[in-house]
Amino acid sequence: MAEIQGLNDFQLFRACGPLYPAFAIESLTSILLGVFFCYLALRITVRTDVNAPVMSMLRWMRDSLREPLGYWWQEMKTWPEMNKRPLADRIKICRLLNLAMCIAQAAAAFFTVLRWLHIQNVNGLRYLGYAFTCALMQAELVVLIAPYVPCYKFNVVAVVIFTHLWLVLGWIGSLQAGFLFEDASWESFVENYDFNLLIVTNKGLLIAATAVGLCGLMFVQMPFLSLIYFIKGGYKAHPDLPYYYMRLMMTVWFTWPAFPAWWLVSAEGLGLLADAKSNSVGFAILNCISKGSFTYYMLKTGADHKKRWAKPQGDASKPVEANWMVRNLKSYDSQGVLNVKAGHCKVPSLERSVA
Repeated sequence: MAEIQGLNDFQLFRACGPLYPAFAIESLTSILLGVFFCYLALRITVRTDVNAPVMSMLRWMRDSLREPLGYWWQEMKTWPEMNKRPLADRIKICRLLNLAMCIAQAAAAFFTVLRWLHIQNVNGLRYLGYAFTCALMQAELVVLIAPYVPCYKFNVVAVVIFTHLWLVLGWIGSLQAGFLFEDASWESFVENYDFNLLIVTNKGLLIAATAVGLCGLMFVQMPFLSLIYFIKGGYKAHPDLPYYYMRLMMTVWFTWPAFPAWWLVSAEGLGLLADAKSNSVGFAILNCISKGSFTYYMLKTGADHKKRWAKPQGDASKPVEANWMVRNLKSYDSQGVLNVKAGHCKVPSLERSVA
């Protein structure tokens, strides 16, 4: 007991890694317990009026999600054609990519509570969330200026795969115990400042590979896209180039470096900040700033394009149909159908016509 009390937060963070199976099993049993009582509640509700309540519930959920998921997938299948499509179509598919990014990050955040991937006390779901969402952010930057990007399809596939791979390597590196360099070689380096004395550990190699990959994105891929944007007329109002494109770039340039910087000082990295409780708080704040600002400027891009290059009045083209979520929420919008006057509340009908 005295040995445990003598450890700081960073040391405890690593020492408690073997408790991972206990946390995972406790989360699993809690989920199974909740599912069991949900089943009992369902049986009580339907009584004997539904022969197969579980299968009926699953089919209802499937049918409820079929429309939005089918729409999303049909739009995603058009990504190879974005180099031949107008900006409005490219903004549309990027908005759907942004939607997938936000849902993936939300799912990772909620499932983190279960601690199912807290191997060695390192939150694996956070790294997988980065690997998925950061890859989509890089893909959006390419798709927005797709007609002007050389080898467009190859560029999109390569940037998604490599961004994902580098961040998974970062997760594997974080699982390794110890320092980036062997202790004796690091002490010798501190005394003499001779880089030839440093001996890199496996953790150091994995983290170095991740750093090189992310630097490639920051200092090669993104400047390359920015150069194309300006060469093709992005320095002025252009009907086929997004006005807020460079602001999207800036959100990545200025927020992404903060993640490895925080990792270095946190309990997952070098443990320079021994308070492990601040670890997840710091990453949560950085996620909100990075992906929140990226989403904000993605929405501004679409709104600006619609405002600047709106269709002329009298255009006989087919009007844009409201999406699944808008149609369902309109009935409950306090600014729309639902009205409260003189103490009377008019509730919209929930009946639906059957085709």
